[in-house]
Amino acid sequence: MVKLVAIVGATGLQGGSVLETLHARGKYRLRALTRNPDSKHVASLKAKYPGVEWVHADLDDTASLGKAFQGADIVFGVTQFFQKDIMERVEQGDEDAEFNQGKNIIDAAIAAGVDSIVLSSIDSMKQLSHGKYTGVLHFEGKHKVEEYLTSQLDRVKGYFIYLGFYMENFVDFSRISPEDNKTIEFTVPLKPTTKLPLVDTANDTGPVVAYILEHPEECLGTVVEASGGYYEAQDMAKAFTEVTGKPARYVQIPYDSVGSDELSQMFQGQDEFGYYGGRTDFIERNKEINHTFTTPISFWRSRGWAGPSPK
Repeated sequence: MVKLVAIVGATGLQGGSVLETLHARGKYRLRALTRNPDSKHVASLKAKYPGVEWVHADLDDTASLGKAFQGADIVFGVTQFFQKDIMERVEQGDEDAEFNQGKNIIDAAIAAGVDSIVLSSIDSMKQLSHGKYTGVLHFEGKHKVEEYLTSQLDRVKGYFIYLGFYMENFVDFSRISPEDNKTIEFTVPLKPTTKLPLVDTANDTGPVVAYILEHPEECLGTVVEASGGYYEAQDMAKAFTEVTGKPARYVQIPYDSVGSDELSQMFQGQDEFGYYGGRTDFIERNKEINHTFTTPISFWRSRGWAGPSPK
């Protein structure tokens, strides 16, 4: 029997990548979850991915999740700390806002009789830093969801994917140099030589999830990191110039300039303790995945981005 995969966040970067990959492989029935199945964006995705079932679901509404998960064999679960409603709750003091949504996914999946959950998670910065950086809430919330799923492994099979540092962040952290109004500067609060396990979320997530589904015994209860390897933070600026021919440079900015103590702690923790805590064993394992992971060069080539617009 062809298994049914329910994809949370199917219109986002991670869920969208899972949708694209699994649809192309044609081995599964697919159900895409979204808060607004009647949107123009969903209409375009329906045309792009024929045969996919689109259903309404809200991560704050366990009844809608339960209905969306009925008959599903596998759930891909992802939470998004930086969406407006979650951020507003956090600002009002609810630091478990993201965790509660993740818990809802797990509880609804178990109640619906789902066999397996593939959860997008990440290391706890509090644990990686031995208690030094405790305020990286978008890491802690996801990891708390992972711990909850781990506590439920007698009721559902659990798999975990850890995405690396988003290459897309470098687009957000870019500007045209105020010194010459020409050079593109990538302004990031990390040391230029800090090693990052980079990932192109839209391109690399789906193939890793597909690998997990195709190797269920090997991956059961374990973490599979989504990245092809480590690069220095400044490599993204060098690659941009190599691809576009435009002058660019990496500029390290102060940690506190990001306007958020949470992000400041995240960058400090990554400088001191490393993303993934410096683990490297995943690099050899990921060579077994039938996928060419994105590099800084290939990211800029496929992105087709010429730099930020002048202000």
